[in-house]
Amino acid sequence: MLDIADFYWSAVVALTGVVWVVMLFIRDRNFASAEHNRTLIKHILEIDQVIIEHPDIQKYLSLTLTKEEGYFRTPEVLREDAFYKAKTLVYWHLNLFDEILFTAATFKSGPAILTPQVVEISDWEAYIKHKVNHPLYRSILNNENAIFGAALRDFWFSNKASIDAAPVDPYTW
Repeated sequence: MLDIADFYWSAVVALTGVVWVVMLFIRDRNFASAEHNRTLIKHILEIDQVIIEHPDIQKYLSLTLTKEEGYFRTPEVLREDAFYKAKTLVYWHLNLFDEILFTAATFKSGPAILTPQVVEISDWEAYIKHKVNHPLYRSILNNENAIFGAALRDFWFSNKASIDAAPVDPYTW
């Protein structure tokens, strides 16, 4: 039979083990969050690199910022080579935004201490709102949204009115 000192010693060891496991879990969760956020930023930098290497895409997006959304659904736009480059870049952006929003929603589904977090999700959401303000993004989201995940579709439908109401700036593309 254990005497009282052995009992307390066993309790201290068990408690120390539990604290150690929790600390390791939190460290691993934080590492996973940081790693995932680094991956998201890497993807944004890859997109930026494409824009740097192909300034005609940025020029096309800037010049078409004032076009109506319907313009991107006309036969005339199908004759523009720059349209296809820009649309490819927009799909890339939208897929990344879908990943960001899906990850943030997935991580939010559990207790904060137990799940990794998307760092600065409100900043990501502001960035996404700014980007999808362009009529080409809106055209795709309004007409082809079924190809994206529920996270992006929900974000779009929840924020559509404020995105449409925001002023556009052709110098940010």
